This record gives sequence, C-alpha cells and structure tokens, in this order.
Amino acid sequence: MSISLSIREFHQRFQKRLQLSFVSGQVGMEKEIHSPSKDSGNYETADFLNLIRPASVAVIGVHESNYLASMSSENQHNLLGQLFRQSVCSLILSQRASLSNSTIKYCSKAAIAIFRSELEDTPLLSNLRYFLNQALSETTTMHGVFIEVYSVGTLIVGDSGVGKSELALSLISRGHRLIADDIVQFSRLAPGVIDGIHPGLSNDFIEVRGVGILNIRAMFGSNALRRNKTLRMIVNMIHYTSENSHQFDRLGDTHKTRTILGTAIPEMTLPVSPGRNLTVLVEAAARNHQQKLSGYNAAEDFIERQRLAILANTKSQL
Repeated sequence: MSISLSIREFHQRFQKRLQLSFVSGQVGMEKEIHSPSKDSGNYETADFLNLIRPASVAVIGVHESNYLASMSSENQHNLLGQLFRQSVCSLILSQRASLSNSTIKYCSKAAIAIFRSELEDTPLLSNLRYFLNQALSETTTMHGVFIEVYSVGTLIVGDSGVGKSELALSLISRGHRLIADDIVQFSRLAPGVIDGIHPGLSNDFIEVRGVGILNIRAMFGSNALRRNKTLRMIVNMIHYTSENSHQFDRLGDTHKTRTILGTAIPEMTLPVSPGRNLTVLVEAAARNHQQKLSGYNAAEDFIERQRLAILANTKSQL
C-alpha cells in the first residue's frame, strides 16, 4: 500500500527542520508525495533533479542550477514539463541554487510548489530523505511500554496488570529512558530498522496502578525521556505458575523472535513472580543482547565448556 503526504502537510511538518521558504506562490499544495511501492523501481521519494528516475520531490542544487541556467527558457520548460508529467510534484532549491523568473512562473502555472532551503546541497537531500522516510514509512501500533535500557530499545509487553509500567518506572529510576507508555507506534525506516515513538503529543507521562499518572520529566528531568529509538528487543512478561513453569528457557539458547513490520525482533519471556528482581533481569537481558550483537553468546559458551569437560573426563577414564 502506497502512503502519501500532501505538499501542505509536508511544509507544515518540516518547514523549520529543513529551513523552508516559498519561492513560488502557494500553489499545488494538495499534490501528494508518494512513497514508492515495494515492487516499484520507477522513482525515488526525494533526489536531485533526475530525468531518468525522477523523484516526488526534486532538489535543485548548485550543479543542477548551473545546468538549467545553461539552457534556453524553452528547453528548461520542456525538461521540467517532462518531469512534471511523471512523479515530480515539488522543487526545493538549496541555499546557493537559483531559477530564472520565467521558470518560476512556468512552475507556478503547472501548480508545482517551489521552496528554498537554507541548507547546502548534500545536507538538504540527506535530511529530506530522512524526514520523508519517517513520514511515509509503513507503521503499526502496539500495546506496551517502550524504554531504552543500556542503549537497547526494549519493548515491554504482557497482559494488563502484569506490571509493565511498574517495571518501566523502576528502570527509569535507575537511569534508563522512557520513549512511550501504553501505546507505541513503530515505523519501518529501512530493512531491519524498526523505529518506535509515542504516537501522542507528549511522552512525559506514565500510568502506574495504585499511584496514578506520573510526569516523568517533572520527576526525573528531561534526560529520562527519548523521542524515539530503534527497537532491538522485546520482553514478554508472563505470570509464573506451576502450569507454565516448563515453558521457560533456562539456558537461553532458544532464539525466539516476534515479527513486526516484516522484521524479526528477538523476544525473551520474563516470568513474573513475587521476590524476582525484574529490573535487574531486564538490565541483564539488555547487556546479554549487546554481547550477542558483538559475537559472544553466553549459552553457547556454557554448552561448549560442558562438552569439553565431558570429553576430558571421558579421556581420563580410558
């Protein structure tokens, strides 16, 4: 499914971050920037002026500006007309780029909005692609608490009342950072990259049963909060009972995952019972995840040591 963003919405959302101002009149504001479909290779969302693979938003940098200036007005209009008949719905001039007045009027008649950015060519395109990838990415929402633990984006999930918010509050009090409580919005920014944010106006608040609504910023300061984070691990909290005691992995050599937006995310099951220090367990899980990413697996190391010990014992008995 193709996701779109109108030029009006684009300007409202990214005017400050891209330092945009109007060069043309406010025309073509209802035109839409589309994300390319997965099987489409016809165009990019944003790129420098390109006739072969035109983008929805075309950046005119210094080189593109000089190239257009070397052409007659008629040839410029013919070139731009070809682009406008394809996917181009807006032009953005970098800080030192320019267009002739006749070309600006031609674009306005074609209902193509032209903006100027105060950014240079490469930073403009890099930032533009980043913001549009976020705005046009495939998204989903999940129930849980999203928190950064030792730089690992960790989603805490589980049944209502299992203690997700209490665990998150304990982690925050130990210096970790909250991204979202209760509802988390995830976006697929790139293959294998799932970014999570709070979908509401503010992620300052967390609800803890028996205590109520708490303002994390007021209690712990702004360093206790993050706007977004890449999802790296899921912690599934489950009440520990005699019936499900056999389900839990004791060695940690079982590689369980949960698929979110087509990406497999490592998931650990955390049994909840009185007396267990869940905060320390989640911290240990985050550290263990970091070690696995660096190439060390404690479970595999333990199994290998056991194998070598058994082998040595067998040889000594011969």
